[in-house]
Amino acid sequence: MCTFSEALIEKSELRGKANSVLQLVKNHIASNIEQAMDILSVEPSSREDIMKILEQKA
Repeated sequence: MCTFSEALIEKSELRGKANSVLQLVKNHIASNIEQAMDILSVEPSSREDIMKILEQKA
């Protein structure tokens, strides 16, 4: 079972990864979000959550 603080830490880590993905695309290091996540070795289980975070930023 996940505690509230663990959930907050996980959400914070996902937001950090989402920001990193966005920076790679903005700086033209990656041509798209998928490539940026590949460069950062984002776990497949986290990719959907990161996409949701990025959609909220748009």
